[in-house]
Amino acid sequence: MTSDQYFLAVTAIQNRLHAFILSLLADSAAAQDVLQETNLVLIRKADDFRSDAKFESWAYSTARFQVLAYLRDRKRDRLVVHEAIAEKLAPVAEVMAEDTERRIQLLGGCVERLSDDHKALLHSRYGKEVAIATLAADHGKTTSAIKQLLYRMRNLLAACVEERLQKGATE
Repeated sequence: MTSDQYFLAVTAIQNRLHAFILSLLADSAAAQDVLQETNLVLIRKADDFRSDAKFESWAYSTARFQVLAYLRDRKRDRLVVHEAIAEKLAPVAEVMAEDTERRIQLLGGCVERLSDDHKALLHSRYGKEVAIATLAADHGKTTSAIKQLLYRMRNLLAACVEERLQKGATE
């Protein structure tokens, strides 16, 4: 694997690594910090990667060690997951991270099925993080109406993803 291929592989696995780490720590800020540490280690140890090894396993293993280091360093905190529990959860978390990546891909296809107005509303709310009150004013609706519309769209998208997952499982 060339260094360019290696760095592309690191970039491509970011969402899955984040989901993996988050599932072990259950703390978004901590997961983001550990992901950054994991990326630093992956970059520093690029020369140690054997091209005959599977990159994803290498990255997940690196992330797991970074989670354990994070937990060790914060042992005094009362709400931190115990290292032994994190170690036992790691294989399950790896599978969940892969599932999350698949769901994200399917979600993209489901969003494409929405009307342009609904896509724009989703993008404004979740992409640009526009406040609901602002969206309501922009669309001439009440905040309750915008909340209800977003709720219905989220449910529709969730159902679409589940349906596509089921179809993929039977194909």
